[in-house]
Amino acid sequence: MLHNVERGGVRRGVMAAVLAVACAAPAAAQAGISLPVLSSPEVPAGGGTYQGLAPSRDPVRRVDGRTGDWRGHATGFGGSSVLSSGELVYQDHIFDAYGPDNGQDVAKLALFDPLAKTYPETYRLDPALQYVPGEFGIPTGPISSETHYGDDPLETEADLSEVRVGSDTARNLWLLARTTTMSTSHSTALLVLLDTAPGSVARTIPFNSGLHTSTAEVALLLTGNRGWYADLRTGKIAALPSGSVATDSRGYANAVEARIPRRIGATTLPAQVGVAVASGLPDGSKAQLKSLPIAPNVANVAFRTHEPSRDWWDRSQGLTLVQGTVDPFFARADLGSLARGTNQRYQPGPGYHDRLFRSTARISQEKELEGTLQHYGVYLPKSYRPSQQSPLQFWFHFRGGTAHIAAAVIPRVFKDLGEDVNSIVVSPRGRGTSRWYVGKGHVDWREVWADVHRTFSVDRRRTYIAGHSMGGWASYLLPILYPDRFAAGLPASAPPTQGAYTGADFATCDNYTIPGADVKPCYTEANGSDPRAELTTPLLPNIREIPLAIYHGAADELVPVSGVVRQVQAIRALGYRYRFYLFPHQEHYGPPIQDQWAEGARYEHRFVMDPNPAHVTYIRSRTFERAIERVQSDGVPFDFDFAQAYWMSDLDLVNESDVKGIAHFDGRSLAIPERGHTLVPEAGAPQTDQTGPYAMTGQAWKSTPGPLARPANGFVVKISGAKGVRLDVPRMRLSTKRRLTGDVTTGWRLRLVLRGHWPRRVSASVNGKRIRVLRRSRNLVLVLPRGRDHLVISAR
Repeated sequence: MLHNVERGGVRRGVMAAVLAVACAAPAAAQAGISLPVLSSPEVPAGGGTYQGLAPSRDPVRRVDGRTGDWRGHATGFGGSSVLSSGELVYQDHIFDAYGPDNGQDVAKLALFDPLAKTYPETYRLDPALQYVPGEFGIPTGPISSETHYGDDPLETEADLSEVRVGSDTARNLWLLARTTTMSTSHSTALLVLLDTAPGSVARTIPFNSGLHTSTAEVALLLTGNRGWYADLRTGKIAALPSGSVATDSRGYANAVEARIPRRIGATTLPAQVGVAVASGLPDGSKAQLKSLPIAPNVANVAFRTHEPSRDWWDRSQGLTLVQGTVDPFFARADLGSLARGTNQRYQPGPGYHDRLFRSTARISQEKELEGTLQHYGVYLPKSYRPSQQSPLQFWFHFRGGTAHIAAAVIPRVFKDLGEDVNSIVVSPRGRGTSRWYVGKGHVDWREVWADVHRTFSVDRRRTYIAGHSMGGWASYLLPILYPDRFAAGLPASAPPTQGAYTGADFATCDNYTIPGADVKPCYTEANGSDPRAELTTPLLPNIREIPLAIYHGAADELVPVSGVVRQVQAIRALGYRYRFYLFPHQEHYGPPIQDQWAEGARYEHRFVMDPNPAHVTYIRSRTFERAIERVQSDGVPFDFDFAQAYWMSDLDLVNESDVKGIAHFDGRSLAIPERGHTLVPEAGAPQTDQTGPYAMTGQAWKSTPGPLARPANGFVVKISGAKGVRLDVPRMRLSTKRRLTGDVTTGWRLRLVLRGHWPRRVSASVNGKRIRVLRRSRNLVLVLPRGRDHLVISAR
């Protein structure tokens, strides 16, 4: 989450809390008490519904490994299938090619699963005991502690991303499988099983698979441009005809394609055939799979449509493979229906989903988890309707977490921040466990934002942000950079910078280290950070319209409460709205362990974002900006240009190359009525559904009574450190057809761009002196001198 420090006391406290509440859970449930830690059943995995569409057929295919003649659309949701353009398209979960369990999870779940059936909240013990020892460095002896159920190494060359089954008029069976990684055309092997006849007979599957089946009669092994089939009834193995298999490993195609003749050996494929597909590694030129550390020798299995919500969605896969079979994972393909071009649209329904999207190759590599196919978690509440806009809540994971860590071990994130307030909840991966949502992690966040708004019906005025630790830092970072995207925020155990900030700051403090600890008195680095440059406190003026509910433990051992208090003091001094929830006995990991977020959710949802506020304040810091571009970039050059808020954009620094350049913008539209307010202190006691005790202090706005000021067709702007800015006149509710005035104070000669629907002839004057007006499409471009100027624009 933050630093590599000794956490022995914390480790003992975490385990003691989990085990103590586990013991108390049954009695508490009988008494009707909702406990923290174990207070919510597991997050339900989401499914979907189907809408029939007009038939659509693929073009005639060739066996070349290329995907252009497969026109069906994958759903974009891991673990789902759809009939599209005459293809059965299965979208697999990604990064889940861990193969079978080593038997330890089976033994553990033999104890936990019966308890969870009686007390569903105790399901959390299983994923928590997977995650907690690794996060806290707790020795587990011979017992493995991983957040995946399979115990082979992640075999990225066998990591399936999708499987497609098709047919043609000759009733050939066509197959296309793709992986997230494929270094060469001979690095991936597919095992295909076909159920061609009724009945159940136990048979051994060859090709060094280590598997048996009671379902299939035919097995095939495909790799490179070669294929073999085995008649499981006779044991006979033969090669497929030449040209039956092709592989394309170029770029991110990563595709294995095969045409399986309707008559294969002594078997004729029926009109409906069961298909199972598993992936592994080829054993050189041999007609067999390579042996993996734990048998059977397949790492990933397709058509797993009922995996529970876990970190890597491989629970059923790992626990089934350890039994030496893939029989539960057969899909039924109707060859006639496929040949006729059966076509559907998939609509995700309530529950938690593994959402997949295509990232840019610029930040991707053909290795491990760094390919172009990426994912994030998304929870759809029962109230979600595609035809209606829903509130949107982002939740950012802590350091060491993943896209689905909250779904695995922090279930009330989705109850308190999602279901109970009818909100979609999105959990980005951030391109890794510890990128702090900067550099490549920042690109990931922007790509997730774009995909969410393409895919779901979202109310942009009710979008909220929350997170813990590193994710709490994101809850400061992103509202500061993008204030017009969020209505409110909930940072928990959140450092004001990437790393730690004690609240102290003096000229030479970076030269000192506290004796006996790798900690500095002012700032402490984390994951290659630049904590002084990345301090968010100086940029807090940007969140004028974004109230924050700040959770923090007084005993936080990783994020000093003193630095957070300084952050709160800065918000208070600005006259902004906030609530500071201080938990006297809580340490850094308190919020995810206690797992109660309802009070913060209630506070967030009191607010609705105004996309065009009367008053806009924004600071652009080149020091901060360059740190966000550089840190966690892996050398990829980024140029983010954080220069926009609401109706203001293109805030150009006087000198872009000045690494210490700062631009301040403060502007008001006199055409937007703005009711004044007075500051009101807030205080509160713990709620029954919120972990406690806590001391809450805060600041609210109370509207000033009386009539609003009469709107005027003008604006007032003060700018320093900038040579240019653009204002969106319609969003400021200003009229371009009437006399428009502007009072502009600038410390530099300013290029002012006014975007709007302007009359054909327009004149402008500054301090009574006429100036030149340039037209650039819908923009007026004016150059104003340094100082305080009165601008008048008139239609002629």
